[in-house]
Amino acid sequence: MANEETKRRLPLGPKGRWGPTLKIVRDPRKAFEEWSRIYGDPFLVTALNGPIVVTGRPELIKQIFGEDPETFAPFAVETIRPLMGAGSLLLMEGQAHKRERRMLMPMFHGDRMKAYAETMQQVAKKQIQDQPSEFLTLPLMTDISLEIIVRAIFGGTEGHAIQRLMRNGTAVAKKCHPLLFFSKRMQFPFFGWSLGDRFRKARQSLYDGLDEILDQRKNEQGGDDILSMLTQATYEDGSSISREHIREQLMTFLFAGHETTALSLTWAMYHLHSNPHALKKLRDELDGTQQSSQAERSASDLAQLPYLKAVVQETLRLNPLVTEVLRFLKKPLVLGDYTLPAGMGVAPATVLAHYNSITYPEPEIFRPERFIEKSYSPFEYMPFGGGHRRCIGAAFAGFEMAIVLGTLLKNFEFELLESEPVISVRRNIVLGPSKPVRLRFKKRVSQRNA
Repeated sequence: MANEETKRRLPLGPKGRWGPTLKIVRDPRKAFEEWSRIYGDPFLVTALNGPIVVTGRPELIKQIFGEDPETFAPFAVETIRPLMGAGSLLLMEGQAHKRERRMLMPMFHGDRMKAYAETMQQVAKKQIQDQPSEFLTLPLMTDISLEIIVRAIFGGTEGHAIQRLMRNGTAVAKKCHPLLFFSKRMQFPFFGWSLGDRFRKARQSLYDGLDEILDQRKNEQGGDDILSMLTQATYEDGSSISREHIREQLMTFLFAGHETTALSLTWAMYHLHSNPHALKKLRDELDGTQQSSQAERSASDLAQLPYLKAVVQETLRLNPLVTEVLRFLKKPLVLGDYTLPAGMGVAPATVLAHYNSITYPEPEIFRPERFIEKSYSPFEYMPFGGGHRRCIGAAFAGFEMAIVLGTLLKNFEFELLESEPVISVRRNIVLGPSKPVRLRFKKRVSQRNA
């Protein structure tokens, strides 16, 4: 009887709505660790965007990711839809979501992804050579990742159009205040000055640029970039994709695909140049690679180097971009000792799972070797989410990080100029470094060119 009684009540958690929300906005890892310590795991948070049961326990995360997809819907759809549009993959569910993923997945995997390798390498070299000897890492990585995603999506678009898209994509990311994603009420209009007004203005500028390119491309056939594939693709019933839908998907790719990678690349450079042992080990691996006669093959092979891959993985573990993987319950779910009702949110917490000292001994230390010594389950390591809604661009992002890092470190030497530690802080809906990370660089004297 006592056990049945336990299963009927909800987990404990902090009181109020504004207080917990502001704590999550300011320092989500600190807040989650504090609540886990006080209330146990799982715990209940009633934020501005609704009640959420949060867990960092691998066995409960496994249960959530393994549930029937029809158990869940995207979280806070009514809040996010006005920002991202109904055509965004982030907001789809059920058969529509499955159909969309089936169509989009080939664009970001396998041979298609490898075809972008040479572009990634060329962009990294070009962008670093345009920098002064002392530079800020985050703006550089933003330019690199944004140009890569723009070229992957739009292919041979003219230079001025690419620059416009890069400016507009950066502006949208800068106007994404976290409170816009926590409460629809924060999206109110106010003579062009509110947070919502500023975001909508930046988004419209991006849409205008996308429409210009769509107009240019509407009669073209046979391109191998993502835009060409979207405009030519059809669903299983033979229907094509509407322009509005294409525009909203393109915005999702630009929004989710460039800033996140730029932040992770910045973290990787910071950690490597704060840890001389790891940097030397990576340089030794890079210098041991054989030069290929084909640049594209060389770039693709670079992404397969074991220690380089481990550096990417450890960076994403130590500095996950998203704090938790949110789902909305469409029907009740028994989770551990609790029965959660429909209408509630459930969230595997990346910032708890990635710092679990049982899974990752000395979790605060940057140690890429851990990913060579052991394989981690998708319930212990989940930088791109998990289950049927795992990020569609996960393989592309990891591939890009490896090629950009490998290219830069094989061709140039860097010196970290930050005197104080860089910590993780909230940027918009993702986390990032508290500083843009100042570095000094020079051409390497003795090397095999990448």
